[in-house]
Amino acid sequence: MTVPRGVLAIVGATATGKSALAVETALRLGGEVISADAFTAYRGIDAGTAKPTPEERRGVPHHLIDLKEPTEPFSAGEFARLAREAAREILSRGRLPTLCGGTGFYVRAFFEGLFVGPPRDERLREALRLVEARRGAPWLVRALTLLDPESGARISLRDGARAIRYLEIAVSTGRRPSELFRERPGERWDGPSVKLLLTLPRPALYGRIERRFRDSIMAPLAGEVRRLLEAGVPVSAPGMAAIGYRETAALLEGRLPPSEWADTVIRQTRRYAKRQETWFRSEPDFFPIRADAPDLLEEVVSAARPLFS
Repeated sequence: MTVPRGVLAIVGATATGKSALAVETALRLGGEVISADAFTAYRGIDAGTAKPTPEERRGVPHHLIDLKEPTEPFSAGEFARLAREAAREILSRGRLPTLCGGTGFYVRAFFEGLFVGPPRDERLREALRLVEARRGAPWLVRALTLLDPESGARISLRDGARAIRYLEIAVSTGRRPSELFRERPGERWDGPSVKLLLTLPRPALYGRIERRFRDSIMAPLAGEVRRLLEAGVPVSAPGMAAIGYRETAALLEGRLPPSEWADTVIRQTRRYAKRQETWFRSEPDFFPIRADAPDLLEEVVSAARPLFS
């Protein structure tokens, strides 16, 4: 193959094997991975996100991993800007940028741009934070869904920070955020791309989620969350919104019975996977590939050939 001229995207629900496939593809095609995950960007948020270890990366450079402290915000807008910069820099060295992850809003922001909203209204934001403290993030997300069902469907019930921003936009502009996003997108990826969506039948996907949690995540997660709490990271920190972290904090603090912990995290992860599937299937130009295909790597390599000139 000759020099790459665009971006390969490998996306899908959690537990479809995206990270390992991205590494295999990068080794085969001379690529580097750009992580499109809202939580692998946080240092110390490792086990629960199945962040690839240095050994699992097999020498393939990974970008946008371990950028932030768990207490720092990380937005889709910041991700898209940094990811596009990384993609251009990787291409300038004659290598293939491989966008890999399951945070659909981040992937969309990379390719389609992101609405540049009104300035922050700190008084309004503080009032909404007080509501979140009293009633919880799910209450804010449900309020947003009543106002703008499309925006409400984009985010997790746990994502109070994004619900606050969307509600702030709605109050400041008098418009539904989803309408504004469509009308006024920000910077887009202007180069070629191949977008691949890994899929699995739902029973198989749910089985993978449970096995992965019980076999690989469950044991290290409790220790990881304990270290974060002992280091002074509050449960309300942005990085702790990753699935499993607040549930594990509740376990350690005696608010969640040990007998319910694993099933609670697995159930939350399955719900998230279902939302990911719904999101990506509604996105244009993503080509579905079965994640359990016997010749999966060859399919991906073949699909990526148009990116090479």
